[in-house]
Amino acid sequence: MSVLDRLVAAAASYHDLLVQFGVFLVVAFAVYVAGRFLLVPPLVRLVRVRNPENQTLVDATDLYARVAVAAVALVLATAAAGFGRAFQGSALVVAAATLALGVAGQDVIGNLVSGVFLVADPDFHVGDYIRWTDQEGTVEKVDFRVTRVRTAAGETVTVPNSQLTTNALVSPYAGETYRVSETFGVRHDADVGTALRLAREAAEADDRIVADPEPTVQVRGFGANSLDVVARYWVGAPTETPIADVRSAYLRRVADAFEAHDIEANPPSRTELSGSLALADASSGGGGDDRRVP
Repeated sequence: MSVLDRLVAAAASYHDLLVQFGVFLVVAFAVYVAGRFLLVPPLVRLVRVRNPENQTLVDATDLYARVAVAAVALVLATAAAGFGRAFQGSALVVAAATLALGVAGQDVIGNLVSGVFLVADPDFHVGDYIRWTDQEGTVEKVDFRVTRVRTAAGETVTVPNSQLTTNALVSPYAGETYRVSETFGVRHDADVGTALRLAREAAEADDRIVADPEPTVQVRGFGANSLDVVARYWVGAPTETPIADVRSAYLRRVADAFEAHDIEANPPSRTELSGSLALADASSGGGGDDRRVP
């Protein structure tokens, strides 16, 4: 028998399997293309119209819809090709495989579920500045398993979704205002009333600091070398306002105002020493008859 005859015989023996495989590919491709281009775009547009401020939900809808279309395409293609019959009578094998996958993918499944919760959370969005445990940064993207966060240093941190759902999540700039506290000291003998007034006026001079709630400046207590003063003010639109610039400008205005009124901020530590200094008379060669010279 020639090689060609053997190839023809092999193709004939696998004819049914090849036909099934071809049907599987055609059906999977057709269903995925139809769903990807006919179903997903209108769904994403609908979600965007209903949630114009929630880009996180829009991106998640696009991602989840494409995955769902792919899953449906695989299921329909498997049924159309008749591959489902290969799994009949193998319930024990399927159960064992399911158990193994469940144990091995426990963390992955937990992160997937956590990702759904994050996307569904109306107070969690891409672009939010968040703090969790000992880290903080701006949310850039929420995927199935992880959330990508950009830190203030420009680093990208890949955080498992479960960490964000199981730990306390702080959004410091989520409100309409953000409170800033500054602590500094003035000398004990300084004009404290004038110092408090100047510190409050320095906050009122900045348009980025809101008038309601109004800034407050109070004496917190006696320090070792000064009176401790705490100034609190609220910055409007914290997601759009550079907080660091506001703080720097405020401290510069306070320093200039204090200097103009002869008020010393954060005076250095001063220790007064008293007593006398005595020298030993070494003329006797260090004998026992030592005399002290005041």
